[in-house]
Amino acid sequence: MMLETLYVMTPGISIRQDGGLLILEKDHSIIKEIPMATVSNLVLGRTIQISTQVMFSLVKQGSLIQFVDHKYQLVGTLGDEHTTLQRLLWQAEHFQNKEFALEGAKYIVRRKIKGQIALLNQYKKSKNIPKFDAVHKTMNALLKRVDRTQKVDPLRGIEGLASRTYFSVFGHVLSEPWEFTSRKRHPSPDPVNAILSFGYSFLEREVRASLLTEGLDVRIGVLHSTNNRKDSFVYDVMDIFRQDIIDRFVLKLLNRHMIVPEDFDISERGCFLSKETNKKWIELYESYMTTDLSRLGDRSPRKWIQRETQAFMSYLKSLDKAVVARGCENIS
Repeated sequence: MMLETLYVMTPGISIRQDGGLLILEKDHSIIKEIPMATVSNLVLGRTIQISTQVMFSLVKQGSLIQFVDHKYQLVGTLGDEHTTLQRLLWQAEHFQNKEFALEGAKYIVRRKIKGQIALLNQYKKSKNIPKFDAVHKTMNALLKRVDRTQKVDPLRGIEGLASRTYFSVFGHVLSEPWEFTSRKRHPSPDPVNAILSFGYSFLEREVRASLLTEGLDVRIGVLHSTNNRKDSFVYDVMDIFRQDIIDRFVLKLLNRHMIVPEDFDISERGCFLSKETNKKWIELYESYMTTDLSRLGDRSPRKWIQRETQAFMSYLKSLDKAVVARGCENIS
């Protein structure tokens, strides 16, 4: 059975349940019927009317309900009670262990830099990237520094420098008429920054759903500061997937002109995808996220995120044993 993420954002739509079906209605007319068992994640805009019966049934079957604002930014989540007390205590204890957190953070930064290098290497075959050799040398040097780093703070510095180096040439892998000089946000000043930020907001929900399904607490992280971010672990794990999932998708949309400059609204408030383009994005995004790709081992991006999240957890559990073993050696 194909599980799907269902986006309901159009004002005036109401959702009710009829047996095992979700019924979407507008102006007292049925516009869609969906088997409830196929919905793993329901994303709702603030003007959607949904019955308590629907929410109860979805949460009971293990689905997530995510509430977003008009910019598709997450406001809250319902249905995340997979975390057991035992798992929560394990996460709180180990993620605050400096040695454990450092090794977990190294895994994330290592994966992120490798993803950046791989993307640039691929586009070097078809694009002229100025100073590519210098950029490639810098990125690989930073990758080697990850293993030698003894604290998380310097590791954050390495991650930041790698990202700035990567984005310094990102504009050269774009086709005309797109222009990009550096990564900027809050607000995004141009279409490329806007669509990257928009894509990362969707990745945030994918990663959040994957972590919650694994029974993890999204507030306790290893790389991003737990004090400064609401859901540190979501942002930690997102860094594993930014290039492989979102950057590659964005480049495909822009370079193949599936999204065009006219799809953006620019004002003194910044640059955003137009409301009409939001709908087009969701269709393109869902098709992409549910299509098996050879570069991901014949898995869809959504399934690959779930698989790699599980792989990361397996790595952390192996660290658990190693840290305990070293602790015993120090005691003896």
